[in-house]
Amino acid sequence: MHITVTFRHLDASDALREHAEEKSERLQKYLIEPIEIHWVLSVEKIRHIADVTIVAGGVSLKAQEETHDMYPAIDMAASKIEKQVRKHKERLKDHKSHDNANSIKYGAGEELEQEAEE
Repeated sequence: MHITVTFRHLDASDALREHAEEKSERLQKYLIEPIEIHWVLSVEKIRHIADVTIVAGGVSLKAQEETHDMYPAIDMAASKIEKQVRKHKERLKDHKSHDNANSIKYGAGEELEQEAEE
């Protein structure tokens, strides 16, 4: 897993970097492919913005949150991207289970057709 943290219009802080990396570690249990996570932490006047992008297995997911403080912005963006990752993983599982059900259904039908022809 490759995590990068970029700071815009604020001083780089080890505490903010570690907080973003901790939140990123929780996502690893959902994705097993090589993962790239990019955080952009920026300040515009009084708005603290946390923007996170995940690229894993050809899929790109993005989330952005803005609050009055950077730590809650990171927390909220992390929970938003975690929700997207879980939803994506469920879609993959559902897709695979439907394929298996269809192959079983069609496979049984082919056997019945072969028996009917004989």
